[in-house]
Amino acid sequence: MDKLRVASENEQKNGQLVDTPQGKVFAGESADKMKKLHDETMAEVDALTDRPESERQKAVIEIKKFADKQDLVVDYKHTGKSVYNTGVMEEVYTTDYDQYEVDARNNRIIQFGPRPLEIGQEPKKFDTTNRYSKSELETMAREFITKNAPEVKLDDLVAKVGDKEGVNFFFRWEDTSREIEDMHPFIQVGLSRGGDLLSYTDTLGL
Repeated sequence: MDKLRVASENEQKNGQLVDTPQGKVFAGESADKMKKLHDETMAEVDALTDRPESERQKAVIEIKKFADKQDLVVDYKHTGKSVYNTGVMEEVYTTDYDQYEVDARNNRIIQFGPRPLEIGQEPKKFDTTNRYSKSELETMAREFITKNAPEVKLDDLVAKVGDKEGVNFFFRWEDTSREIEDMHPFIQVGLSRGGDLLSYTDTLGL
């Protein structure tokens, strides 16, 4: 990690940088160099913590089942501690536009959502046409959970609903009887008003 830090500091002083709304980021050869060094560093760290590839294939199977795409190309990225429970190791996988965080103990998907964008990459597009009402979307969220986490009893949890300008809706159910990492375990489904899946998080099993 020291090698990565030193290289980053050097590139910030002498490399190629561009301004973005989020601040300065590496560009050109500097971006390529830092990405390669980052990948090499993460590979060295993973060698100490990751599961054998044969075991990780079980997670890939679950991801394809979740996405309902058996021909989906899934790339393993790295293993680390879950932010929702630092006592649990999770594996991060990416597809074309999405990222999956998987519980390394049982291959269950902890979180799904858009992957971090690479420089110049267009963001994933979602259907935001005014097609479904909030109640219809909630029904869809419940059905999605029944399919992907059938053991969860939503009626035993506390429901919360959030939305962004009436375009994207987030249906969340919390287990208020306990806390992990200073928050209640929860399951959440994000849907656009056009019916596209935006995100999914399930921390109830952590």
